[in-house]
Amino acid sequence: MRRPSRIRSLAVAGAAILLAVMASPAQAHEPWDDGSVPPPPPSSPADGYSQNMHLLGTDAHTGGVNSDLAFSGNLVYAGHYGGFRIIDISEPGSPAELADVHCNGPQGDVSVWGGLLFLSVDTPQSTPGCEGSRNVTASTPGAWEGVRVFDVSDPRAPRFLQAIRTDCGSHTHTLVPREDGGTYIYVASYPLSATNIGPDCQAPFERISVIDVPGGDAAAGLAAKVVAEPTVKGIDLFSGASGDFFACHDIQVLTPRKLAAAACLSQGQLWDISNPMAPRVIANVDTPDVDIWHSAAFTHDGKYVTFGDEYFGPAQEPFGAIWTYAVDDPATPLSHLRIPRAEPSTYHNFNYVPVAGRNILVSSAYGSGTSMVDLTDPSNPKEIAYYDMQSNQWSTYWYNGLIIANDISRGVDVIRFSGPQTAGAKKLPMLNPQTQTFLLR
Repeated sequence: MRRPSRIRSLAVAGAAILLAVMASPAQAHEPWDDGSVPPPPPSSPADGYSQNMHLLGTDAHTGGVNSDLAFSGNLVYAGHYGGFRIIDISEPGSPAELADVHCNGPQGDVSVWGGLLFLSVDTPQSTPGCEGSRNVTASTPGAWEGVRVFDVSDPRAPRFLQAIRTDCGSHTHTLVPREDGGTYIYVASYPLSATNIGPDCQAPFERISVIDVPGGDAAAGLAAKVVAEPTVKGIDLFSGASGDFFACHDIQVLTPRKLAAAACLSQGQLWDISNPMAPRVIANVDTPDVDIWHSAAFTHDGKYVTFGDEYFGPAQEPFGAIWTYAVDDPATPLSHLRIPRAEPSTYHNFNYVPVAGRNILVSSAYGSGTSMVDLTDPSNPKEIAYYDMQSNQWSTYWYNGLIIANDISRGVDVIRFSGPQTAGAKKLPMLNPQTQTFLLR
């Protein structure tokens, strides 16, 4: 079964496209003949900011598309379509770039584990490694896409270790930590663009890849490999260039409850990951007013889950909203909230502030910048802060008292929120936003 879409034929979930100018997201998955990184679309007009949001500093990275973020200690790992950067935020007002690793391969989803960094590539490349890597098509002989592994134990001198091929590449990925010091990686990918269709990338797809990483050092990075390709099916299919398929965009895991929330383009799902090599679908979440199920995040008490709708149409209620559900009974949404401004917008990548007794969500919103939402009463969400100064933000997350945004066009912004709602927030040694390893009561 395939639910009709208002604009899905024009949109690719996760594409770095500014809603304010309504560029076609499909271009983020097309090859560029010269192998260069595509320029970002222009930023939106400046809409302003709330009085409780304060820009502390920006580490600029212009000329290419900036994408997702990961964190460890005082370091921010900022992906982009040409590789990734490592930025020191120990002085939040003066973020300092330590390294910019040039390794072509959109779209640059990143995560860190010990001294390792993993980088998603979902556009076929001419070479697995960084040298000479350029965008090709999946039918090009020797074409590669998947997950690249780097040793970042010296943040000023990252070192490429290996490239792990996965079916349909890697649009996003999620770490699933183990008690033995290793981690699994759930790789989400799909056959959406015609240039991605190849022998191992065909509709209806219906699977993820699982990579085993036996530790956090360079030896473990070199030993990492695909160990499973579990089937994941849904009740709804998504329209692709070469047939309808089922596959997931973002996956967040809640390891204390052995759960995952999967935003699977055509629907949301909850998975039992008691056996991480074989996730089991325990709930299909199907809300007709969600156009593209893009992102997911659990609250830190584990009671609720929020899904984001990546919507590329004109500004209208309720499209592009966040939708919140009870984890134990997700049949009906408890609430939704669309950006309360009259512009095309969508909640994109987000996480919850780790503070006990409150549910405060921090989210990027493309041309609407950054938005903070109080969901302590999940049936009555309220925006409590925003920052939108010529913005084009792909990812925004809360990390250790700061809000870190990777603006597609501008680079990394460091923002401080001065309201009382985040008082007492837990400090973390590291953060991969799609991996939640603790509960707060």
